[in-house]
Amino acid sequence: MTQEEDFLHQEHLCILEEVEKGFNIGIIGTGTGLESILDLTRNPDLEEFFPRLNLVALAQPHSRDRRLKKALDMGVKLYESYHEMLKNHPEINLVLELTDKQHMIKKLRKTLPPHISMVDHNAASFLCGMLIMAEVSTKCRLNLNQQRALFEAVTDQIQDDMLLLDKSGIIQDVNMNVIKRLDMQKEAITGRLCWEVFACADGNAGPKFSSSECPFNKTLEEGRPAEAMQTWVDEHGRARYFRIYTYPVFDAAGKLSRVVEMRRDITVRTEMEKRLQQSEKLAVIGELSTYIAHEIRNPLFAIGGFANAVLRNPDLDKVSREKVNIILQESKRLDKILKSIINFARPTEPQEKEINVNEILEDIMHLFNLTCEEQGIHVDTRLDPALANAKGDPGLLKQCLINLIKNALEAMPEGGTLKLETFVEWEFVVIEVSDTGKGIPKEIRDKIFNPFYSTKENSGAGLGLAMTKKIMDDMGGSIDLLSQEGKGTSIAVRLPLFPAMPEDM
Repeated sequence: MTQEEDFLHQEHLCILEEVEKGFNIGIIGTGTGLESILDLTRNPDLEEFFPRLNLVALAQPHSRDRRLKKALDMGVKLYESYHEMLKNHPEINLVLELTDKQHMIKKLRKTLPPHISMVDHNAASFLCGMLIMAEVSTKCRLNLNQQRALFEAVTDQIQDDMLLLDKSGIIQDVNMNVIKRLDMQKEAITGRLCWEVFACADGNAGPKFSSSECPFNKTLEEGRPAEAMQTWVDEHGRARYFRIYTYPVFDAAGKLSRVVEMRRDITVRTEMEKRLQQSEKLAVIGELSTYIAHEIRNPLFAIGGFANAVLRNPDLDKVSREKVNIILQESKRLDKILKSIINFARPTEPQEKEINVNEILEDIMHLFNLTCEEQGIHVDTRLDPALANAKGDPGLLKQCLINLIKNALEAMPEGGTLKLETFVEWEFVVIEVSDTGKGIPKEIRDKIFNPFYSTKENSGAGLGLAMTKKIMDDMGGSIDLLSQEGKGTSIAVRLPLFPAMPEDM
C-alpha cells in the first residue's frame, strides 16, 4: 500500500468512526430553520438513515425567541458567544451557523478547530430535508404496515391455501390456512420449494411438478393463469383431491416475477360427486342387469337340464363325459354370477333393529379361525367392551363383514395380521377391518367400489364391495377405504347409533 493510499484509508476510517459516534452539535444563532433543527435532533426515527444527532448547546441566541423554551426543555445549554460554548463543550464536533451573516461564516471557517465540522445557514437546509424525509418515511412505513396488515387479514380469511412463489418455485409467503393445514411455523415453510413442502406420503401419488401438466410450469411458460386437478394419498392412506390454480404476477416492466398459487381441497365435493355418479350408474345397471339376467337364466336352465340328461347316458364315452361335465360346471358358475347380479340389482329393504356389533364379529370369526390358522394369520381383536349398540339389519351387516374379512384374508396369502377394532365416533359405531397385505394401487383405488370391477382374476363378478357399499348406504351408514401400497388396507364401516329412547318421544 502506497503512502497516499494509506492516508486515504486512515481518513476513511476516521470518517466511519465519527459517523459511528454520531454528532454533538452546537448551534450559533437563532435564524430561520432553528425549529426544524430542534425537531430533527430529537427524532429517533432518523437514526435508521443518519448518524445520531445530539444537540449540546446554543450560542448568540435572540433573547425574545419563543423557540428557546423548546431548546431549554431539551436540555440545551445557552451561551452569549460561540467561544464560550466551544470552551465549555469540547465534545462538540459539528457547528450549525444560523446567523446568516457572511462575516460570521468566514470567521468561523478560520477559527474553528480542525476536528469540528461546520454547516452554514444555506447548507442547513439539507438537514431540514432530512427531517422531511424522516417524516415521509415514517408515514410510508405506517401506511405500508397498514396495507400489509389488511392484506394478511384478507388472505387469512380465505379457506383455500395461498402461496406466493418465485420463479424457481420457492415459497416466499403463505396464508394462515397453509400454516394450519401443515401444522408448521411460517418460518419453516417459507424459503423451501413448494413441491417439497407439499410432498405426500405416497411418492407416486403426489403432484408431478416436472410435468408440463403442472399449473406452475404452465404459468411460467405461458404467462397466464392455469389450473389442474391433483390427487395424492396422505400419510393415513386416504385419497385427497386438490384443485390447483396459479396466477402470474408481473413487475413494473411487465415481466413475470412471481406466481400466486391457490390450492383448494375438494375431497368432500369430489366424494359427493362420485356418490351421485355411483347412484345414477347403479340405477341404470340395476335395470339392465335384471333384464339380462332373467333372459339368460331361461336358456341356461335348459342347457343345464340337457347336460344333466346327457351325463346320465351310460353309453357316453369318457372324453364326451368330461366335456359335458365342463358344460355343467360352467353353467352352474354362470348361474351363480347371475344370482349375484339379481341380488345386487334388487332393492334392499334393511330392517332397523338393535345390533350388538361385537357379538356379530365374534360369531363371524368362529367361521374364519381355521382359515387364519392355516394361512398363518394373526388375529388382533380390539373390541370395545362398552360399545354402544348400532341401528341396522344384523343379517345384512353380517353379510358385509364376512365379505370384508374374506377380502382381507385373500390379501395375505403368505400370512400377516388381521386387525378387528370397534369404537364409537361421534354418532356412529365404527368397525375397522385392517390387513397387512400388499395394499391397493392408487390407480385402481377409485374403482374399488364400482360394480363388476374385481382385482381377482377369474373369480366372482366384482360385486362384493359394491354390494357392501350399497347395503351400508341403505342402512344410513358409510364405508371408507384407507390403503398404502406395501403396508396394507383398512376399511372402516360406520353405522348410526341405536337411540337410547324411542325417536317419536
